[in-house]
Amino acid sequence: MVMGDQPSILPSAEPAPPPRPPGKPRTFACPNCGGAVTLRAAGQSITATCSQCSSVIDVADENLRIIVAAQSAMQQSEIPIGARARLKDIEWEVVGYMRRSDGPGDFWWTEHLLFNPYYGYRFLAEEYDHWTLVKMLNRDVPGAGSEGWIDANGRSYQFFGKGFARTTYVAGEFFWRASTSDVTAVTDYIAPPYRLMVERNDEEIIVSEGEYLDARLVAAAFKLPLRVPSSSSAGVSQVNPFKPSLTIVALAVVAATMLQGTLLAISANALVNSQTYNLTAADKNKTLSSGTFRLNRSGNIEIETTSYLSNDWLELDMALVNIDTNQSYSVFQSLEHYSGTDSDGRWEEGGNRETSLLPPVPPGTYKLLIEPDAGLFSKPSSSLSSSAPLPAQPVTITIKYDVPVWSNYLIAMVLLLAVPAITLIRRMMFEKSRWEKGGVAE
Repeated sequence: MVMGDQPSILPSAEPAPPPRPPGKPRTFACPNCGGAVTLRAAGQSITATCSQCSSVIDVADENLRIIVAAQSAMQQSEIPIGARARLKDIEWEVVGYMRRSDGPGDFWWTEHLLFNPYYGYRFLAEEYDHWTLVKMLNRDVPGAGSEGWIDANGRSYQFFGKGFARTTYVAGEFFWRASTSDVTAVTDYIAPPYRLMVERNDEEIIVSEGEYLDARLVAAAFKLPLRVPSSSSAGVSQVNPFKPSLTIVALAVVAATMLQGTLLAISANALVNSQTYNLTAADKNKTLSSGTFRLNRSGNIEIETTSYLSNDWLELDMALVNIDTNQSYSVFQSLEHYSGTDSDGRWEEGGNRETSLLPPVPPGTYKLLIEPDAGLFSKPSSSLSSSAPLPAQPVTITIKYDVPVWSNYLIAMVLLLAVPAITLIRRMMFEKSRWEKGGVAE
C-alpha cells in the first residue's frame, strides 16, 4: 500500500512474536502550534501529524522539522487515532490515517495504519464500506505490474486494474515520510477474498497482500455503527456470495426423475373403455351412456374425445358415475374445427381432439353419461327426403385409468432450475459491479 520494509508474512499465518518489549509512547510539542503530539510507535515512526493544526512533522529529525505546514482543513477519521481492536487474533492500535484517491479523484478510499509492537504494521483500507486488512511483503513477486495472471503465496491472482493512487490527507504517525504530495502507480490483482497490490514510484516497488474483512467484524471490533455495503456494489476482493447450489439442485433433479420413473413404472395406464358414437340430429337433448367398467383400485381417469369435424363444432357435457354409490364427476369438453381459403391462402383453426384428466377416483363400477350438442343438430333438414338417413358425426371417446402424469414433474423441473438460474443472474450482476471498478486508467 505504501513505502517501507516489512517481513513477508501473511495475515492469516502470523509467526510467534519476538521477545521485544514495546516502546513507550513519547510526547513532544508541535513546532508549528505548540500543541502536544503523542508518538504511539516511538522509535519506528518517521512522520507524525499534529492533532491541533494538522501539520506533518519529521520526527526522525531531532529538530522536528515541519514537512507540511498546517493543512487546510482537519478531516475526521471514522476510526479515531489511538483506537484499539482485535483483528485476526492480534491486538492493533490505530496510529495513522490517510485519504487517497485515484488520479482524477473520481474514486477515493481511506487507509488506517495499525501498529502492534510485536507484529509491526498493517493497513486497514476502507472503500465504500468494504474493508481490507493489508500486509506489505518484502519478497519479489514475478510478473508484478503486468496485465495478466500472477502467482503469489500459493494463489493465482487475476489482473484487475491499473492506475494511480494520490494521497490527499494524512493524520497521525507513519513509518515513512508521508505527505499529500505522494503519488504512486498502482496495479491491482484479485483472488477473492485476497487482493495483491503493486505500488511503484521513482524509488521503489512495494507489493502488499490484503484480505477482505466482513463489515460486521470491523464494526464489532472497533465498536463502530454498522454500515453494510450495498448489495449492488461489490467489493474489489469480496467473495461472490451468489453461488448456485448445483450439487443440491442436481440431487433434487435426480430424485424427482427417479420418482417420476417409479410412478411411470407402477402406473396401470389401462384402457378401460373406448366407444364410437355416430351423432345425428336425433340425438339432440338425449343422454348417451358408455358401457360399464370396473376399477379395482383408486386412480386418475383420462377421457379423450376425437371427432374429425369439418367447419363444425361439438360440445359434450359428461359425468363419470359410480354405479355403486351414485357419486358423479363432471367433465365438459368442447371441440371445433374450421378451415378455408382467403386472399392470404389456406387457413385452419381449432382441433379435432381434446383430453381431460380427472383426479383419482375410488374403486368401483363406473359408466360415462354424455349429453352432446353439435352444430349439425341445428342444420336444416328440409332438403332431405324423409327416407334419407340423417347426417352423422362420428365421435370416439376413450377412457383410460391410472395414467402417468407429467405436469407435476415438469413444474418441479422448472422450479428446481429456476433457483440456480436466478442465482446465476445475480452472480453475473455482482461480478459486473466488481469489474466496473477495474480496468486500466488512461
